[in-house]
Amino acid sequence: MYSDYTIKNIGHTIFIVISLGYLSYIGMSIILPFVYAMIFAIFLYPINKKVSRIVKSRIISIAISYLIVLVPIAVVGIFFVAQLLDIIDKLPSIGESLKKGSTEVMQLVERLIPGLNISSKKFLNDIVGTSIDGPLNVVGKGVMSSTSVIFSTFLVFIYSFLILFYRKSIKSFILFQFRKRFRPDIRDTLTKIKLVIQSYIGGLFLVIAILSTVNSLGLWIIGIDYPIFWGTLAGFLAVIPYIGTGLGGLMPFLYSLATTDTVWQPVAIIIFYSVVQTLEGNIITPKIVGDKVNINPLAAILSLVFFGSIWGIGGVILALPLISIARIIMMQFENTTPLAILMSSDLDNGEDKFMQIASERSNNNK
Repeated sequence: MYSDYTIKNIGHTIFIVISLGYLSYIGMSIILPFVYAMIFAIFLYPINKKVSRIVKSRIISIAISYLIVLVPIAVVGIFFVAQLLDIIDKLPSIGESLKKGSTEVMQLVERLIPGLNISSKKFLNDIVGTSIDGPLNVVGKGVMSSTSVIFSTFLVFIYSFLILFYRKSIKSFILFQFRKRFRPDIRDTLTKIKLVIQSYIGGLFLVIAILSTVNSLGLWIIGIDYPIFWGTLAGFLAVIPYIGTGLGGLMPFLYSLATTDTVWQPVAIIIFYSVVQTLEGNIITPKIVGDKVNINPLAAILSLVFFGSIWGIGGVILALPLISIARIIMMQFENTTPLAILMSSDLDNGEDKFMQIASERSNNNK
């Protein structure tokens, strides 16, 4: 009887996950901006709370809170646009130089490892040309086709503004969906979710600042043009867990391959970013952000695949905070507590917890 009940719960959970995934996929244009807005509003709340002590008008205090966060981002954005436009102007010549540099690198590899025969003309034209022109075309097209991104960003700002403005009513609405004796637990759950999101985003900004500084300094020492641009870009790509830093290193590597006459600089960039990736993945992010979300790598990777498959890159960025919120909610219900433990970062010590839950359920069934 107990096993049937457990299997039924698992079946219900799988059905709910699949249903939510399908609805999230077909409603991505509506749901994704709203999810970003909720997370941004929760992150902005402590700032707005301090501003509202001085400015009593809710509308003005929220607007000032936006300015406090967005003005520094706008300054960085203007710098990025100026640097990016300068790089885009050089794209045609960079593409040709990049193919030439790739030829030299492949010839060097072939001399070091005889018999590979990777420097053939056909290989360069078919494989290398495609892989080089692709990222360059993406950069150019991305600048030209940003209308949907701008519209979605506008929706995020509007939604988050209204969420902050009506936050008390929204919180009361959630609480009054439950019986009175459950409301303290629900209030505690909402507080935990708020703290996790605020800590995660705050920690993520700190990681971005650290990586941007380290990357920029390293590229400047290596001698690459636009070191602050490439270094900061790689720092911001750290919002993509596990692979963001590596992707950030690919672009300065390709750029150096096209603009330098030496082989050591592209090689130095590969070595440098390999070290940074190792430090970021094993020390920086786990120490600053890892403790905030309390999610083990297996659950994190599964969430990246799941949210990335339904929402693309936007889902990949949101995966960790969303799976962390799901874990907190699951911890509040007896039937889903084992799943929450299975997702936690201390899973290696989870055997005792599972035995304790099984013992408690066995005693309750007697």
